[in-house]
Amino acid sequence: MSASHSLTVRLPDSVYRAARKLAEREGVSLNLLVVQALGERARQSTERRLVEAYEVLGRDETEADVETYIGIQAEALLDG
Repeated sequence: MSASHSLTVRLPDSVYRAARKLAEREGVSLNLLVVQALGERARQSTERRLVEAYEVLGRDETEADVETYIGIQAEALLDG
């Protein structure tokens, strides 16, 4: 089983109510909704970084910091 952590987040009332309603409509807990949303945001960020890295490598590999982009790939693979 993977480790879990607690996080306290302060939300404006309107955001809290909207999230609560969305969780109810989707039939999930508010906790699961937040976990899914943050997970998706992290995945999108990693994907965007990979695309940007490949674009730089594709333009001119002599300008590219290959070690940085290998690190980005490793991060994506290990976190994915």
